[in-house]
Amino acid sequence: MNPISLLRLSVLATVASAPALAQGPDFLLTFSQPESTLSGSAGTVLRNLNPNEVAELNFTSVPCTLVSAEKFVPRTCFDVMAGDENADGVYWNPSLFGRLDAMCQSMGTAAGTAGTNPREMFWSPSVAMGTNVSGLPLRPGDVGRIINLPADGQVQYFMRQEQFNMSLGLPPATPIDVDAIAWSPNYGVFFSLDTDIAATTVCGPTFVRDGDVICVPAWAITWTPDMRVGAVMPNSAVVVYNEAQMDAFTVAANVTNRFGMCVPNVVDVEGLEIDWMAPPSTITGICGVVVPVPSLIYTAETLTGGAVLTTAFGGQIYNSTCAPLGTSCGFGPTLGNQVGIQPPSAAMGVPSYVNAICAARVCRYALEPVQHVLAYGGLGGPGTNVDVASPWLWNFVFIELAPPVVPISLTVSPFFSLLCFPDLYTPSLSLWAIPPAPGGFGTFATPAIPPLWTGKLLFQSLAFGGSGLELSTPAVIDVQ
Repeated sequence: MNPISLLRLSVLATVASAPALAQGPDFLLTFSQPESTLSGSAGTVLRNLNPNEVAELNFTSVPCTLVSAEKFVPRTCFDVMAGDENADGVYWNPSLFGRLDAMCQSMGTAAGTAGTNPREMFWSPSVAMGTNVSGLPLRPGDVGRIINLPADGQVQYFMRQEQFNMSLGLPPATPIDVDAIAWSPNYGVFFSLDTDIAATTVCGPTFVRDGDVICVPAWAITWTPDMRVGAVMPNSAVVVYNEAQMDAFTVAANVTNRFGMCVPNVVDVEGLEIDWMAPPSTITGICGVVVPVPSLIYTAETLTGGAVLTTAFGGQIYNSTCAPLGTSCGFGPTLGNQVGIQPPSAAMGVPSYVNAICAARVCRYALEPVQHVLAYGGLGGPGTNVDVASPWLWNFVFIELAPPVVPISLTVSPFFSLLCFPDLYTPSLSLWAIPPAPGGFGTFATPAIPPLWTGKLLFQSLAFGGSGLELSTPAVIDVQ
């Protein structure tokens, strides 16, 4: 289908399209173990939430009784953005990034003021991404994202391992693992590390623990024009809350874990976000350094069941617009349904804790194949299905034969997506299927594979609504 035909189609589809997607403040979450959406996602593969995928928790655009942590960035989307990063000949890498340990977003989307898409969010992996396409590392000590300039599959950093290390007075090459991050241009960067380490902060020699919350104050940061960390002053980090203080916040929150036991400590801080709905803390003076500290939303290794807490008012369970994100002591276990995932039973919560958290506004439009690899050895065989999560009824799926490194990403075109996934990955505009998505989910079948054919099939869906033309996350199927 050529672009003119597509535009004609858009006129017809706009008339019959669903109302524009309501936007509201959401949480983006990752979980420490594989979990399932509370809704079941209509039985599609999109119900499966893996530790290297991002879920959306929306409290404002759906009734509270229907809140569910739905898949926002499937692994296959990350695979397409990264390309064949490990040079093994296939896109599909189910262990890409290991677990996503920390998340934050760009200045344009900070504090949930605008839409966040998979290109705009930053994250820290627990396993380094390969450099076959990017040429630059994305390591556990980095917080970065995958961009498409000057070519697709490139890494752009919010803050590099070397900058974290410099702020802590460590040699730049010191391996570290950033477990949690939150930031504001007024406050600076807050973070926590996965392991204890001997550092040199503003206060001099400091033993930094994995339960500490550390800040690189705004005055110690040189920002890039687009508000990423360009440089930091050496030895500028400050421990604003030590592990004992985080333990005290957790005790005061009076929250249970998955077994219904009151949680007495954090052990390891796992997720951070600024609590913009709560008053800021009093200005904290540490070693003669004045550091303003906001209230912080946080998660921890001990908060199985998925509880989310805040330092506001000395420590509380975080209250969403629907309900507290955790269970108070004496009222049973924290099950997981509070953060939109399916508990194993009514008497025991999920084994996961929330591994990363980021406040955002999003447009969720995702594709995921049932089978990511069709290994037929050249003999050919049946296709598979691809499941669709869409806020619109009608979805126009395009197919492309993807090259072995990374497909072309057209970010400047008449089909630029303003709210959902921004990049068009199917420049030939070959229409394959028009699956409906009643209730938000649908499915379509891929073509059968003829004998002697191997390659890669890329799919991306387009819908009419929101800002006009909206694109789904891309998905690739490797045929071997």
